[in-house]
Amino acid sequence: MPLMSRLFAVAALLWLTASAPAILAQTQRPGSGGPAPATPAATPEEGIPVPSFVVQKSCATCHRRDEQNQLTRISYRRTTPEGWQQTVRRMVALNGVQLDPAEAREIVKYLSNHLGLAPEEARPAAFEVQRRLEDYTYEASSDVQATCSACHSMGRVISQRRTRSEWDLLIAMHRGWYPLIDSQGFRRMGPAPTGRGADGRPPDTRHPVEKAVDHLAQAFPLKTPEWSAWSATMRPPRLEGTWALSGWEPGKGAVFGRMVIAPVANMPDEFTTTITYQYARGGETVARAGRVVVYTGFQWRGRSTVGGDDDTSLREVMFVDRDWRAIDGRWYTGGYDEEGLDVRLERIGAEPRVLGTDITALRVGQAGQALTIHGAALPAGLTAAQIDLGPGVTIASVESASADAVRVTVDVAADAAVGMRDLFVGGASKAQALAVYDRVDAITVTPAWNMARVGGVQFPKMLAQFEAWGRHNGPDGRPGTPDDLNLGVVPATWTVEEFTAIYGDDDVKFVGEIDPRTGRFTPNIDGPNPGRAGERNNIGDVWVVASYQPEGAPAPLRARAHLLVTVPLYMRWDPSVTQ
Repeated sequence: MPLMSRLFAVAALLWLTASAPAILAQTQRPGSGGPAPATPAATPEEGIPVPSFVVQKSCATCHRRDEQNQLTRISYRRTTPEGWQQTVRRMVALNGVQLDPAEAREIVKYLSNHLGLAPEEARPAAFEVQRRLEDYTYEASSDVQATCSACHSMGRVISQRRTRSEWDLLIAMHRGWYPLIDSQGFRRMGPAPTGRGADGRPPDTRHPVEKAVDHLAQAFPLKTPEWSAWSATMRPPRLEGTWALSGWEPGKGAVFGRMVIAPVANMPDEFTTTITYQYARGGETVARAGRVVVYTGFQWRGRSTVGGDDDTSLREVMFVDRDWRAIDGRWYTGGYDEEGLDVRLERIGAEPRVLGTDITALRVGQAGQALTIHGAALPAGLTAAQIDLGPGVTIASVESASADAVRVTVDVAADAAVGMRDLFVGGASKAQALAVYDRVDAITVTPAWNMARVGGVQFPKMLAQFEAWGRHNGPDGRPGTPDDLNLGVVPATWTVEEFTAIYGDDDVKFVGEIDPRTGRFTPNIDGPNPGRAGERNNIGDVWVVASYQPEGAPAPLRARAHLLVTVPLYMRWDPSVTQ
């Protein structure tokens, strides 16, 4: 950002922050397309005291402290560790705050623990902190959705709690830092509504932004019963021990293994991890080691590597259950966090546990089908009689058995009933572990749409991964009904076809390539491309097409998904605007 522009933005921000009520009153006049002036609060809003020495030393120079140790702005907001980290980064990048890394970590930890979220508040916004590409719509308020999601994910909004005045100040900050959005989002487009509603009431002529702020102040207030209950008994979880690991990596399939968690001395909320897991498809084994901080008593934030190599680093964002017996979330990497695994950890005890299987479907009328059952604390010396998949499915032999995995050979009778089967192994069970099927009726591509970003010169590339899943129409023989069977991933062949949007569309020639075996799409480099008409960038829309020929089928089955290949997310790499 040029110096003069930045100085103007800072001046505007300071003026707007100090004058937010006056601005709202001037831009929200009744009858002029804006809402009525806000009524001053009868009593000052109560915040959350911040007695921390390091927070006050670093922040109180600008954030005024009162006699209750409440700091302006800070004491009137709660959010995730990522939200507080973004705030600290912005203070350093834009306001010149001097912090060493240890101080910054201590500040983020304190604020996350004392001005954080309860589990019930954090879960709905998990897709934001776990960096999932999710098509989320905030159904509770169209005004909030329209005002906020034009520029960033709604997850950033619903993962915050603020007082009413703090929501107002947030609007003022946006208008100060980003003047363009004042006309894009904060001024009414067109006349105010005039007709009465279906219930006969007069129209609500308030500005959409005022309606959005009213909703946010009511739906996401600073003080909530959930936070009061959680913060009163919050403590670091006791996670030391051995945990069973199960998960799924798109493009590579199911993983099973173990994690050993050990406490860090004198740090009750920090742990080290030793992780070993195996890909059920192919048998590749991975060993990782890492370190974890658990914020607010349940928010797991970790990082692990293979042999200390940063190129193998995975970020871990998970949630610890209240009973400290299960942990679930996502591990991810990539320039845009698009690559990763969904992971679940379960504490290993004396009782056996079935985690899953290497395949997800058995075909009727076939003998000698190999099946590996993954679990934890499985009993020694398992026999075929101790493994049960229901009528028509016979465990012919046990090839090998350990506490973590059992390899068996399965025969399925020709008249075995088609459907999902529960699996029982030596006293443990897993509901609907496998499907028994007689044919593959269709395939579907997941995700149904995806996004990739060109790069490789100035910015990283954003990759896209697709999978093809087999489907059986179920007992009713009709597709798209509740009794359909999911048969698991099938080995499809992948191609890219034109998504015709304009005359002479040629996107398929320039956007990138897909691996025909794995379904992994790699976009082209940044543009402009002199070899393309008009020297345009290597962006566009294409169909990603999967083709699979089931055993005994007369012709291949096909399915497709929409892929948008677009420009790099420039704002992500500019600290003056990303946070």
